[in-house]
Amino acid sequence: MGRAVKVALAVLALGLSAFALYLWASPYLFLRALQGAVLEGDRARLERLVDFPRVREGLKAQVQARLLREMGQEVAQNPLAGLAYLFVAGMVDPLVDALVSPEGLAALGTGMGPGEAPKEAVKGWRLAYQDFRTAYVYHPEDPRSRLYLERQGLFGWKVVRMELPLE
Repeated sequence: MGRAVKVALAVLALGLSAFALYLWASPYLFLRALQGAVLEGDRARLERLVDFPRVREGLKAQVQARLLREMGQEVAQNPLAGLAYLFVAGMVDPLVDALVSPEGLAALGTGMGPGEAPKEAVKGWRLAYQDFRTAYVYHPEDPRSRLYLERQGLFGWKVVRMELPLE
């Protein structure tokens, strides 16, 4: 085997290794961009990184399902509980719409509220792969609350779902 062939194979192997490394690292780079956008309150960048309509609809469905399970037992015992369910269910959509927005995520990173705890929580986010197309972001102190990322093309990612432990 000639020197030129060996060099070409080495360059090809190096190129494939770099490609595979970037493919693996791309959600971690996305996480850094997401953390930066939240901490800086960059609403425009958050709009690009998060599929807000999809995240809102998923969270609304999760909250509504939990309410329905809990209220179903109450309605069997007290018919007026159905009215309470309608009242509470009507409040879910506007609440989720306000919280799951570029402004809501930006407020999380600015430390608004008691102390600087939200800012520290954002800095502590971790990432785990679920499969090739899906990863999730969590905080070690609350691993059941997750932001799910979906691969967009080969290297891009977007937040598409939020999961909260509703107990």
